[in-house]
Parts: sequence; structure tokens; C-alpha cells
Amino acid sequence: MADYSQPDVVPKRVRFFDGQFLQEQDFIDEQRFHLDRERRQSRLLRLTGVTTGLTVTADAERRITVAAGMAVDALGRHLVLAADTTLQLDEDFADQQGIEVHLAYRETATDLTPDEAPGGAGARRWDESPRIVVAAPDGTTAVAPDDAPRDLDEHTVLLTRLAVANDQVVVDLTAAQRSTLSVAGALGIGTTAPGSDLDIGDYGPRDRHLTFKVAGGDGHRSGIRLRAGSEDDHEGYSLEYDRRPVARVGLHVRTHGPDDGEDGTTRLFVSPGGDVGIGTTAPTNQGGWDRVLDLVGAERTKLSVRTANIEGRVAAHERGAFGALPGMAVGTVSASPLTLVTGNAARLSVTADGHVGVGATAPAGTAGWGRVVDVMGSGSTKLSVRTATVDARVQANDQEVFGAKPGMVVGTATDSPLTLVTSQAARLTVQASGNVGVGTDDASHRLTVSAENSHLQLRRMLPPGADNKYLFMELFQAGPSSPTPVSFNIRFHHGGTYWHRLEVRKDGFHFKYGDLASSTYSDIHAARVAASQLAIGSVTIGEAELAVLKRLAAGELNVELFSSRLHEYAYAADSTTGQNHYVFSRSQLSAEHRRWVLKPLASD
Repeated sequence: MADYSQPDVVPKRVRFFDGQFLQEQDFIDEQRFHLDRERRQSRLLRLTGVTTGLTVTADAERRITVAAGMAVDALGRHLVLAADTTLQLDEDFADQQGIEVHLAYRETATDLTPDEAPGGAGARRWDESPRIVVAAPDGTTAVAPDDAPRDLDEHTVLLTRLAVANDQVVVDLTAAQRSTLSVAGALGIGTTAPGSDLDIGDYGPRDRHLTFKVAGGDGHRSGIRLRAGSEDDHEGYSLEYDRRPVARVGLHVRTHGPDDGEDGTTRLFVSPGGDVGIGTTAPTNQGGWDRVLDLVGAERTKLSVRTANIEGRVAAHERGAFGALPGMAVGTVSASPLTLVTGNAARLSVTADGHVGVGATAPAGTAGWGRVVDVMGSGSTKLSVRTATVDARVQANDQEVFGAKPGMVVGTATDSPLTLVTSQAARLTVQASGNVGVGTDDASHRLTVSAENSHLQLRRMLPPGADNKYLFMELFQAGPSSPTPVSFNIRFHHGGTYWHRLEVRKDGFHFKYGDLASSTYSDIHAARVAASQLAIGSVTIGEAELAVLKRLAAGELNVELFSSRLHEYAYAADSTTGQNHYVFSRSQLSAEHRRWVLKPLASD
């Protein structure tokens, strides 16, 4: 009797020759050999799983359809489903999850010959059409074809898992067991001498790609996974194009370790638009930037740019770093300068000591200074401090600017005042008109000094020289003195009470009262006046006249009365009537008879 069983190993191949007497077993052994080689290759390459088709869909209440396709089971047997097959699930499947759909090998003898046929009755074909078995966790099963066995062994191929709720079937296609390829040695594609586990190409003149293709929509992903460890305990990395909304659509570089979830943790993300996220799958693009790199950490995030000796950093920190308050930090950890560059040229440098150079990579004049900011330009340099309405500037110029000579300029370009402040209080204000206020911002004159006392002091600290003459202050009028010389005025004004004025003209000092149009003179009060002459009206009194008045006041003034017409002196005669008589005599009397003593009148 013929033996149709398939041995584990078929070492012999049938050999035919002329005149050979063939038996039924010879043809069976021929098939055994070819089946052994076909299935052995599939097993060794581990092609187990769905090769093509066999997609499961749900198109009605508790009804599924398995599309035509092919799979290979664990024994290397080919499971070919020739046509779409529909299964109706009965009510016992209702409200169950984890229902599995399997494709299983089936071998059925068919095409029977009648008993009266030559050689007797027998099956002329083996039908290897697979069976579809649906198995629920509670043991409920369904099968197609209807007459197929319902039992399952470990050699089936899992097509999908189902969940039935309210008579609606949900299909999980990700559960399908897909066909794989496994080789013990190296695999070469486009090369006959692979040097690694997988070699593609041989440096030939053509393009080559490794392409992964999945269904469209938002439910699938494709990529490469790298693992180290064991089957049960491993870690590694993956590169995936993930279209699942839960993961955000884009390219994900993930880590897979003991602290990562089942899908791993995305470390680098590239959106379909080209935005890149490190530590985030949602790169922030507020403002509509063409390209974004978003680097996100929990509390401290750092971008390092380094060489062997220089370590540069861009950091954001919530707990402070390098002595800085929480915020953003840009600079170096090594003793190296930080330089900002535009147009391929250094524009701003911060040295390792904290000095700043704008237009200079090595700030000048840093010796002895705790901190230096050096701003340098070729012919003119400006530091602008501005608002929407105020344009303030600190400038150095090699040419004239704003009417100022070459040198340094501090001020405003707008119609705004310039104020010097100490201890958060205004000390000196230069108004847009040019008026200067010291201690006040309301300067109605070119210079207004406001204080409680001690308004102005001109001080010289050096010891006096040999000539002991120094100019402390000068009022100067430039230009010609004709037709009328200028009068200088200094006014002493007590608002609402008095205002005295010192007017200096070509003829001298004038003490006056009132505004410039007034010619009223003011009094002068002094303990002592030193002068060579004193003019009162049209009379000028000198030192000699004042000496006479002084002797007169002391009662020591002697005078002689002389008549120039008579050419005679007057003398006093004896009184006979009680009155004084003054006579002139041509006789030459002695001097004591000619002199008269003038005395001031006695007060009443």
C-alpha cells in the first residue's frame, strides 16, 4: 500500500530509466523530494507569514472577508487562498475582543475515480486549499470551508485580530503575521560578494534605494529598528516615518530602553514641512518661519558647539546657570571669547574676562578696569538708544557732525532733552533748545542752576604761583566793538521783591536796578571803598580833596584867605560890636595872623 506521509528529510531523488517498472510509490517519492526541497528552503529562510494579499475586512454585521493571497506556515508549506472568502460569525462572537483569524494548511484527497475504472477507485489529486479558522477567547469558532476541521496547531498563520461590539466588527490589521526572510550568512542585493549582513550594490553606475511602502491614511508607519540585548530584554534605536496622529506625522528618531514606553521615546522629529524638533514632536513655529529647529528640555536645555579646546553653548535654563538668572545663555564655558559675526566679519566680541568690543575683537584699554565696552568704527561710531519717539546717541566722529568739531558727541537726534541722572534723580538737563538746567528741567536761560544753597563754586586746588594771578571766569563778546560796544549785565533777581543789576560798559561798572531797559541806579553799601578818585555828578574828588575833608572832620584844617585881585591876605580884627570883622591888609603880617581854623559845626 502506498505511503503518502511526508518524512522530515527526503535524501533520495527518484531516477528513471527505459524499461523501468514504475509503481505508485515511485511517483509519490518524486513529489516527496520536491516538496521537501521547497518547504525546507522556506523554513530555513523563515518566510513564515503572509506573503501577499489575505487582507481581512468587515463589510456587514458580524461578517468578514479574507482577500485572496498567499502565506507560508512554519513548516514551509505554501498556503494559497485562490479567491476572496467570506465568513459569517454567529451571535456567540458578540461583544468579544481578541478574536483571532488564522490561515491553516489543509490537504484533501479529491478527484476520485469510480470503482470500475482501470486500477480501481482512488483520488487522483491532493487539494491544498487552506482553511480559515476564527477562534474567540471563550472557545467559539467559525471555519471556512464549512466542512474543514476547526482545530488549530502551532503551524498556522495569524491574519488579524477582531473585536465585535453591537454586531460591528473592528479589524486590527497590525496583528497580521507578515512573511519574513532570514539567512544565516550575508545577503547581497546587486552584489555577488556581500561583505556585511546586508550589502546593496557594488559601486555600479546606477541609483539604489531601500524603500518601505505602507498604505496611505493615518494608521501606519515604516522604518528601521536597531536593537541590542536579548529577545526579552533589549534596548536600542529606531528611525520611523510615522503617520499615526497619536505620534504626530513625521520622521521620528526614537530610543528604546527600560525607561521608554512600548513605542520608545522620540528624541528627534522632522515634520513633513521640514521643521525639526529635538525633545519635541511639535516644533513651535509661531510667526510662520520658513524653517524651525526647536530644542526642548524639561528645565535645562543646552546646544554645545565644541572643538578640542573651545566649548561654546546656547542654553535655556529655569534654575539659573553660570551666575545668570533663569533665562537664555549664549557663550563659552572655556576661557574663550564670544564673537558675533555678520557678512563674514566679526562685529561684537565678549572676551573671557567680560570686556566687550564692538567693531574690535580685542577691546583696548582694559588694564585696571573691571569691565570695558569698546565701540570702534572707521570714521564715525555711534551708539543708539532709542524709543519710537526719542533717538539718543553716543558718538565719536573724525569729521564735524551736528555742528560739533571732530570728537565725541553725546545727545539726541530728536527734539528731546539730554539729562544726566544720579541716584535715580535728574541732575543736569540740556533741553532741545540748548538751554542747560542744573537741578532743574525748566531752564529758561542758557544756564539755569537751581539748588537750596551753594549754587556755584569755581575752585582751584593747586597752590598759587609766583605771579598769583589766575582767571577764574570771563564774560567774552566776540567780534568788532563798533558802532556800539556791548554792555555786560549780571542781574540779582528776588522774584517779586527786588532785582539789582551789575552793568559793565566801556566806562566801567554800573550798579543799576530793574531790567536791561532801566537806567535807575542802585545804592552801594560797603564797609570800605578803595579808589583813586570819586566822581559825584560832574565833580571828581581825588585823594588830596578827601585828605582835606578828613582834617576838617578832625578840626585840624587851617586855611589862609587870599584875595588874588588885591593880592592881600585877610586877617581877623578885634571885635568892638560883638561881630567878627574880616579885613585885608597890605602889610605883611605873620602867618599865624593870616591862618583861620575851620571846624565842623557842632550838632544841636
